[in-house]
Amino acid sequence: MNGAQLGYIILAAVTLISAYGVVVAPKLMHSALWLGAAFVGMAGLFLLLDADFLAAAQILIYVGAITTMILFGIMLSDIRDLRAPGVEPWWKRLASLVLSPRRGLLPLLSALGFTSALWAVAWRAPWPDQAPPASENVTASIGELLFTQYALPFEVASVLLLVALVGAVVLSMREGAKER
Repeated sequence: MNGAQLGYIILAAVTLISAYGVVVAPKLMHSALWLGAAFVGMAGLFLLLDADFLAAAQILIYVGAITTMILFGIMLSDIRDLRAPGVEPWWKRLASLVLSPRRGLLPLLSALGFTSALWAVAWRAPWPDQAPPASENVTASIGELLFTQYALPFEVASVLLLVALVGAVVLSMREGAKER
């Protein structure tokens, strides 16, 4: 096992643990932070695969924009909706976490199955000693494709994101908010 394989396994484990944290975190703010950690882990995997542009886009778009938008959504929400139910002893929280189908056993078994599949792929995959050299400037070709051949889907996606942002703001407003 070389350094790249070890790095892949560590980053994959960090990403999966963070993704599991998104599902099982008792507070919404913690879930958002776990989501940011999962996005950073994915960016690390892209870096490991010599996909520098995808890693930078992952950090800028997902960690910078999406996670920030989720945190803004949480901050715009009513605090009464975000509070977790009362504090229980740790053994009760652990028991309810393990027994819950949505937050307990099913996501854990899914994560373990996916980790096993990744482990099998990583163990049997013929890892090259050197990454193949890039034939051309990847970033320039992606930019050219986005603004020529895929300009319409790119603009439609940006309008959809704007509509989602406005919709999130409208949904977060309460009917009684004007009275405060």
